[in-house]
Amino acid sequence: YLRYVRTYYYYYVLRTYVRRTYVRTYVRTYVRTYVVRRRRTYVRRRTYVRTYVRTYVRTYVRTYVRTYVRTYVRTYVRRRRTYVRRRTSYVVVRSSYVRRRTYVRTYVRTYVRTYVRTVRTYVRTYVRYVRTYVRTYVRNVT
Repeated sequence: YLRYVRTYYYYYVLRTYVRRTYVRTYVRTYVRTYVVRRRRTYVRRRTYVRTYVRTYVRTYVRTYVRTYVRTYVRTYVRRRRTYVRRRTSYVVVRSSYVRRRTYVRTYVRTYVRTYVRTVRTYVRTYVRYVRTYVRTYVRNVT
């Protein structure tokens, strides 16, 4: 008959951590407008928009170590078997043991990943220069 069963179970988890560093730099210079107006008879408009500079630097670093799982299962089964040994005058009953050991080991170790992205560097220079002249001449009426 079945004597006993022993099971050993070992479980280990290393904590998962996420480390993120996010740096964003944004510099923007925008819009200069210059308007000049002179006399009634002469209107001069000068309008210009200059110096549009956009700098966009992004650094994205993500590092994580994840889910270290170790599982150890051991099953130990012990059975007792009885047998009868006959002799001429008497019967001897002895018990012997059959040992069966089952080992199941599961060892899972997942990855270490480092993810670095520093590729986004965006520099834009936008220069726009617009001049508008409006001239009006008024005749002298005599």
